[in-house]
Amino acid sequence: MDRDLDRTQGSISRREILLGGVGLAAVAAATRANAADEHAGHAPDAAGRYTEAQAYKRHAAAVKAAEKCIETGRSCLSHCFETFVAKDTTMAECAISVQQMLHVCDAFAFLASQDSQKLAEMARACIAVCEYCEKECRVHEKHQPECKACADACAALIVEAKKLVG
Repeated sequence: MDRDLDRTQGSISRREILLGGVGLAAVAAATRANAADEHAGHAPDAAGRYTEAQAYKRHAAAVKAAEKCIETGRSCLSHCFETFVAKDTTMAECAISVQQMLHVCDAFAFLASQDSQKLAEMARACIAVCEYCEKECRVHEKHQPECKACADACAALIVEAKKLVG
């Protein structure tokens, strides 16, 4: 009865604290066991150690170049939209080429990071789309720094993508 009275007043017995601690210890032990099982089924190297991911590293420069295109392309496209709002459509072709480049570069970066069997084919498409984007952005590069940055990024990605075509 006193115990029930203590609980209603917010007190807790030493026994309940001890049982709670045992429960927490059991949860912690189960968590550690699950973490150890996380790598179950992953193949270790010859020395029995787990290896680091390699696919991404094979084409890291290409992935980085594609991500730079995406970053600068978003800025360029945003600027194109600003000109449209101002009723100026002189950058329409630039916007079209950048939008296409964004999607292709995203797919290219994904395939490169996975060392895909279709990477060379995607690299060819990426080269074609980036050449188009670079050409359109160069039209505006003297007066639009966003276009110059996008064109330069496309040129750098073309160099990286050509390495993958063979």
